[in-house]
Amino acid sequence: MKMVKSLLLGSAAGLAALTGAQAADLPLKAKPVEYVKICSLYGAGFYYIPGTDTCIRIGGHIRAEVNFNARATGLQSWNTGNGNSTNTRDRDVFFTRSRVFLNMDTRTQTAFGTLRTFSVVRAEVNTPVGAATSNPGVIAIDTGIIQWGGFTIGRAGTSYFDNPWTYAFKWGQNGWLGNPDTAGGRYVAAYTHQFGNGISATLSLEDNKERKRGNYNGAAPLTAWGSGTPGTDSRGGNTWPEIVGQLRIDQAWGGFHLAGNLVNNHVAYGCAGIAGCTEISGTTPSDKIGGGVSAAFKFNLPTGVNDALYIAGTYGVGATTNTFANIGQGSGFGIFGNSNLAYGSMVGGYVFDSVYDTRTGTGQQLTTTYGGTIAFEHGWNAQWRTSVFGGAEVIDYNATANAILCSRSVGTLSNAATTCNMDYRIYGVGSRTYWTPVRDLTIGLEVMWTNHHSGNKGATYTLPTATNYKPAGVYEVKDQDVFSGMFSVRRFF
Repeated sequence: MKMVKSLLLGSAAGLAALTGAQAADLPLKAKPVEYVKICSLYGAGFYYIPGTDTCIRIGGHIRAEVNFNARATGLQSWNTGNGNSTNTRDRDVFFTRSRVFLNMDTRTQTAFGTLRTFSVVRAEVNTPVGAATSNPGVIAIDTGIIQWGGFTIGRAGTSYFDNPWTYAFKWGQNGWLGNPDTAGGRYVAAYTHQFGNGISATLSLEDNKERKRGNYNGAAPLTAWGSGTPGTDSRGGNTWPEIVGQLRIDQAWGGFHLAGNLVNNHVAYGCAGIAGCTEISGTTPSDKIGGGVSAAFKFNLPTGVNDALYIAGTYGVGATTNTFANIGQGSGFGIFGNSNLAYGSMVGGYVFDSVYDTRTGTGQQLTTTYGGTIAFEHGWNAQWRTSVFGGAEVIDYNATANAILCSRSVGTLSNAATTCNMDYRIYGVGSRTYWTPVRDLTIGLEVMWTNHHSGNKGATYTLPTATNYKPAGVYEVKDQDVFSGMFSVRRFF
């Protein structure tokens, strides 16, 4: 028994000595870990950046789409450049698009209000256009703004001229007929004043150059209908920014948007498009200010889950993108009838902000455009929603501009010297239905039909040379119908 007791005491002493020897080699006690804390000031998903008083939220969404007789996000082809508008064998019956959006939102409280930065980076890959077999993809900044004390500066996701419900009831880029759509963003410098009770007003200076259409000089030749960029674009450089004023109301009954804008039509040289043109030759027409107004209503309805009625319209003079969204459509139309009809018909026209002619000293004739859309969206239940929408948009050239365009049209209009009329009208209807089986996942289908009408309907148009697989020859100017669809799956996070 004494021996066992001695062994136990000896072992304890040895362990104590060993522990004492190793204790000096142990590291100092680690500091407490600074865990990321939830920031409840700005809603769900925000966290404090460790060591700061700035909150951040990272989110975005992934979108997978299949378009039928359309490109991009339901973008119908209204000018030649691929087989969709010519109805030829290079037509892509289906077109796919994959997009990834990454959003980053940071906010800090200051004595002058919340200091916020918000950015949206987009990456995408699409089906190649035409005979191409590869597509390197696109990476772009859709939004990159700083907001503080009522000021917003940077690349905004849209223009303050656009109404806030552009994509409330549809996905496609053609569905909001007669209304602006600055998808992809533009640079803005704006101030917004909050009056309270959901009422605000904004004054914004914006860079509209990437969306503006051309000014046409009648001394230069026009290309054939539907070529996308007719004639020579004689626009000059930026002179002063587009000025936009907006009034907005968001309340329990719905909302109201009213905006107006001023733009400057500035021509580079009076001889633009003519061989040997220099900055000192020709008489350059004076600048002309254009602009317009946009109004929209949203009415919340008790007929279903988050039901709403939308009504909107726009009027523009010398600012065609106020009404005709300049996304993929360029400055001209050219749609051919079915190739099974022996190439027998087509419709075409031009979209210019102004038309002038240095041969006769005619100054800029600003183009008038107008249109509108009405839409209704119904929630069947928490998972299923359906919308229906329809609208129209019109291009109206005055008599002077019309005479210039008719005299310079490449190809021969049979009524060029009599009833020639370059006015153009589009109307259409569409519908979207989508399913939300789980939160932040939508699966849906959208369809769209548009009808295109030229003021030259009933005349004939002679193509002088083959254009995108269409042979030279005589075509009847006739209304054309375009049908398209899009299947989309979208996951938000």
